[in-house]
Amino acid sequence: MWEINQLLNTDPYDFERLVAHLFEKMGYNTHSTQQSRDGGVDIEISIDNFGLSHRWLVQAKRYSGPVGVKEVREYGSLSYRENVDGVIIVTTSSFTGEGRKEGAKHNLKLIEGPLLTEMLNHYCTDEGESFHRKGRGVDVLETGEEVFGRHSATIEGNRIWLVLTKKHIYFEKITATLFSKKKELIRRIDASSIIGLKQDTNSLYIVIDEKNPEVLALSIREPKSFAENLELFRPSFLRGETLLKLEKEKKGCLVLTNRRFLMMDKGNIETIRLKDIAGAEIEKQGILQKDKLAILESKESITRHIYDVENASDWREAILKGLGKE
Repeated sequence: MWEINQLLNTDPYDFERLVAHLFEKMGYNTHSTQQSRDGGVDIEISIDNFGLSHRWLVQAKRYSGPVGVKEVREYGSLSYRENVDGVIIVTTSSFTGEGRKEGAKHNLKLIEGPLLTEMLNHYCTDEGESFHRKGRGVDVLETGEEVFGRHSATIEGNRIWLVLTKKHIYFEKITATLFSKKKELIRRIDASSIIGLKQDTNSLYIVIDEKNPEVLALSIREPKSFAENLELFRPSFLRGETLLKLEKEKKGCLVLTNRRFLMMDKGNIETIRLKDIAGAEIEKQGILQKDKLAILESKESITRHIYDVENASDWREAILKGLGKE
């Protein structure tokens, strides 16, 4: 049986993972945000049935004292973000009277400790003992997903493990001390968001599109083995969009798929749909300068976009091939 004291003795991050796991059991798609980049959000949950979609933001607070009006007001502001249907605040404690009134103003859903344990005892009946025995959050890999690959990697200077299942890629960080070892889930990528990958001498690049297009640069000990394992579940993430070409630059990345051309530069994304490309040309430079790539975008008029690339001829050929104009 799940009990409040049991939850209060957990790490706050593990508590967030447990709450995310609970909503998964309830049938939601969940995404736990990275601690350093959550923008005030712990967990995002969504559900899509027959075209009816709902997206909620969840705050998971492992508190012993009541949650007051100030925090409820702060989290209530999240409900006014774009494409958000509501906010849920989950706590191991309770809410003050003023906190409940503030929640009602913003139509927040407030889940207090007794209701939380009731939900856990209903949806996660068989996992309380395991959670208590470990003294840490439920490992996401205990949710029934079959693991068929674990790969040591480095991302942004951090050593991690990439854990592959048929639904996700988990980014798992292991912190070891003399007396213990702790696993942290720092990111999870849905397989359906993967567009493709490219391998070069030192790195492996994974192109994904969850909320926004993104290129993840990884240093993997055995990149060939990782790529082969990723291909094992390729049928599960085929989405009609495939990677045709990628070039990593100091400023960002150039990405070409069978649907769009992307220029990603420090968070800024410039997108040209392939159906709007009238052609691609090589802009000749002087003797000591590299040729540049010119993409002709056709909407109400022709717009010429110029890009510095390693090999303009290769890019032109790839774009024309994507347009079926080889």
